[in-house]
Amino acid sequence: MYLINAHLRAPEIEGRLAPPGGRMSAREIRRLLLMLAEPEEGLEHVYGEDHADGVDLGLFIRRPTLDAAESAAARLCARCLDSVPGLAGWSLAGCGTDLVLALARFKASGGQACQRPAIAAR
Repeated sequence: MYLINAHLRAPEIEGRLAPPGGRMSAREIRRLLLMLAEPEEGLEHVYGEDHADGVDLGLFIRRPTLDAAESAAARLCARCLDSVPGLAGWSLAGCGTDLVLALARFKASGGQACQRPAIAAR
């Protein structure tokens, strides 16, 4: 199983980000991803966290390789953005393992954290 990090960027209105209260929440997006996932994508669990510029997601995907897991996560996120009217204007700003960032955070934390804060275990 692989943990794939994705960032969905909220739309801008007149050059400014839509306020968090007026857009879809991480909880709603998480529910949609679980509903839209195809069995062959191997989605086991989704963690989501709201941010000022959108939503950070952690997708736990059971696929045979990292490449396959990243591809499945990107396809699922793109399908969600394309098929849900409430996500019109949102974009997929990143999707992958963020291994370099995770290792840098691990080193900077003195070995206390190795995941992005938005994806860390609850």
